[in-house]
Amino acid sequence: MDVIFCRPKLTMENTLEASDFFRECSEILNIYVVNIKYVSTEFQIKQLLSQKADKDDILVFFSSEKGKYTDAMLRLIRKYSHIQSRVWAIAMENTPECRKPPEPVMDKQSFDVACRKENRNPLKNNNKAIAQLFARKIIAQTLSPLYRDEVLYFISHKRADGERIAAKLADGLRMLTRERNVYRDVVNVEVGDDAQKDIDNNLSVSDVVIFLQTEQAQYSSYIVKELCYALVNAIPILWIQIDNASYNHMEIRPGQGPMLSYYSEEFESNERLEEIVDEVEDKCFQLIMNSSNQVYSYIEYLNDMNDSGKIELSKYDNSILAYEIQYKEKSRDLYNSGIRKHYIQCFGRNPHEDDIQNFIEKAKNGKCYEEHDRLFLLSNHGCCNKNNDDVKVIEENYDNYIMNLENVAGIKRQRRDKRIIISGAFPDYDEIYKPSLLEALVVYSREIIKNGYTLVFGAHPTFQKLIFDIGRLYASDVQYSIEMHMDKAYANQYNIDDLREKCTLILDENLQAMRENMICGKKCEMLICLGGKIKPDDRAKQGVDIEVGLAQQAKIPVALVGTVGGRSSEYAFERIQKGEWSDLNPWGKNINESLFYNMNHRLMIKKLLSIVEQV
Repeated sequence: MDVIFCRPKLTMENTLEASDFFRECSEILNIYVVNIKYVSTEFQIKQLLSQKADKDDILVFFSSEKGKYTDAMLRLIRKYSHIQSRVWAIAMENTPECRKPPEPVMDKQSFDVACRKENRNPLKNNNKAIAQLFARKIIAQTLSPLYRDEVLYFISHKRADGERIAAKLADGLRMLTRERNVYRDVVNVEVGDDAQKDIDNNLSVSDVVIFLQTEQAQYSSYIVKELCYALVNAIPILWIQIDNASYNHMEIRPGQGPMLSYYSEEFESNERLEEIVDEVEDKCFQLIMNSSNQVYSYIEYLNDMNDSGKIELSKYDNSILAYEIQYKEKSRDLYNSGIRKHYIQCFGRNPHEDDIQNFIEKAKNGKCYEEHDRLFLLSNHGCCNKNNDDVKVIEENYDNYIMNLENVAGIKRQRRDKRIIISGAFPDYDEIYKPSLLEALVVYSREIIKNGYTLVFGAHPTFQKLIFDIGRLYASDVQYSIEMHMDKAYANQYNIDDLREKCTLILDENLQAMRENMICGKKCEMLICLGGKIKPDDRAKQGVDIEVGLAQQAKIPVALVGTVGGRSSEYAFERIQKGEWSDLNPWGKNINESLFYNMNHRLMIKKLLSIVEQV
């Protein structure tokens, strides 16, 4: 698939605004799109006329103000129209001649820049914002598994002090972007509907969560739940702080700190609201693309499995991020005994219902459907055992699918009867590390649980929520998979019966007894330290140090994860300076320093688990 983008001078006389528009588009496209050709001369047009075109190509040109085109330009338009390529015209001016593309695409809708300006401040140069919207339309076509133009924003807010701001932002996003959908519970939940169920359903299909952090938001259990869900399910979160609101009491912080910050009164000015919407839209796009980019790490892992002979992986036709996987079954197959040939379509974003239907329709129109035993739509958002109209088509998450590939490759997954402890907490500072700490906690916990180990931890309130959600998704028996120790002094703050449904709960007489029982009471394979509070005035009370000391007494290997900040990072750096690890573990310099430097948490926990498996 190629994008052929014609410069405005090929079709227009007055090119000042169009050239600005072109420049803004190209800046974004150059970041994300590989196969793009910029056409500047008649000479280049004639080269294109002599070359083979593809129906998946996109031809973009600026409509003439006077409806006049060179013969070569008309031939180029006809060439791509004839093979049913996408031909997109950009109308910069509000005139009939400009808004109406030439034959044979005169019945096709132009991207009407003038019309887009009608809802914006006429005294402001809006070219940049509108050009960005257009560029994203191209990205949605060329990288459709990573980005869709009909983005669904979920606004997470506290009604008490955030409703008016949420309403202003939602209306602005709908008005200025047109294609965007915004979910806000107060207007989207119909009378008589189950409100919480509707909220949960829309959150599960959202492309990005916009978190409006007002003063009261930090006390909302519903917001905590929404943020937890987004973090566990890899939904990007845009954190917006309002009126410098405090977040000292937030149980979950979805990042190092707010990404954007505004005052309430800014939303009352239409001119300023327009700027805010453009800023929010731009940040959301960046977050979605950065999140979607993670798909390539899974493809890299599949390539590794191919290189090691566990599967045969090959690119399938011209579809974007579509592959064929073949394997020989060596053990139980999760999806169907004897299946050996899969077609997979990889998504970096949340596949929507129309994605699924388009996928099935496309597969059935070709040989793909008949040639394969199963067809998978894979994403970080995929739901295990989700029912589709066609039993041959499965929407699944990467971890479950890869786990099955490992199963059929002969990697056994059973209860290992081995305990792995996670020690740590969110530090009081080191804000910059908090996104990595959250990510590490999710990845480490998920891999420990799904690989058949028992995850052991102290009842840190923030860790609880994430670990319980992960256990619900990946544990067949949460009482086996999760063991939580708690100081009895804190037990009255919780519903104990509820906790016992989510884990094996062990209550101890005090904090020191809890740590001793957790680490020394039963045999443990490893202590993994993530974060932890730093107490420079009283280092003897640093929880990570105390628990590492107990692990040393019990001769349990200790892993210090340094990329997440807090005491585990500081501790690891102290060890690097000394070059001494032997009293913590027998793994040597390479693994220990990798734990300090390497941000690929999935890779590092796999290395640690492979060490445990060899014991």
